Amino acid sequence: MPSPLIKAIIILFVGIAAFDVMSVLVRMLGGSYPILQISVLRNIFGIIPALMLLMAGPGLRSIKKLNQRKQWMIITIRSAAVLLAQMCFYTALTKIEFATTSALGFTSPFFITLLSIPILGHHVGLIRFIAILIGFAGVLTIWKPFDESFTWWMVFPVIAALGYALSSVLVRLFDDDIPSAAIQISQQFITFFIGLILLLLFEEIAPIANVKDAGLFVLLGMFGGIGVLGLVIAYRLVDPSSLAPFEYFGIPISFMLGWLFFSEAPFDTLFPGVFFIVGAGLLIFIRERYNKKSNSA
Repeated sequence: MPSPLIKAIIILFVGIAAFDVMSVLVRMLGGSYPILQISVLRNIFGIIPALMLLMAGPGLRSIKKLNQRKQWMIITIRSAAVLLAQMCFYTALTKIEFATTSALGFTSPFFITLLSIPILGHHVGLIRFIAILIGFAGVLTIWKPFDESFTWWMVFPVIAALGYALSSVLVRLFDDDIPSAAIQISQQFITFFIGLILLLLFEEIAPIANVKDAGLFVLLGMFGGIGVLGLVIAYRLVDPSSLAPFEYFGIPISFMLGWLFFSEAPFDTLFPGVFFIVGAGLLIFIRERYNKKSNSA
């Protein structure tokens, strides 16, 4: 029987692949519909995978296990963080190269490691702090902040990474007996509700043009729901800082999808900065493995 880490890695890969497909759909729809509207529809349709999983398992009654004020506070904070992340990430997908947006979004493991200190009480030593600095040096290499090619849209995926990282770390605070699908349904509904209020207040809703776009919105929500559900389940199986570096396998996937769907190959933008980001993440993982072996010896 595979170890919890192997299970978590497999589930994480499924989630990353689903997220990348979702990102392709966001890019396709982003030119015709407001970003906030895309986020709202993504969240309402994204409930479907979690609902199916919950009904096939413990049932809808398991949502009642979220009966503490603390748990609903965590869900609300996660919802706000995810909505911010969605707005930033989806906007970036429509403004800069697909692979560049995805690569900068993979700074989330650094934020996960940092946020694990105050939220989960983890100790992060000197080597992991150095790794985080190396990773952000890679971000600066991609940004090229003093070059005329720099655009502030490049900051948006990093803000999104912070929001997604906060969501990933907070999920560890739920009791183990609460099904991941129940957490996800509750969080996505609140995210949808907050987004809908903002949409009605500040945006003009664009009518869905045709059946094709309607189908794309359904697929967008489905793949997004599968992606988030995969991350929730994976990060509840093992320690976040142990799993986070494996998210980097999404970088070559996003590069391939960007080339396939949008004929983009931003080698000059991504390299060598992406090597710093990936290398730093792997260094964090190696150090974490070493610390666990030392503690168990």
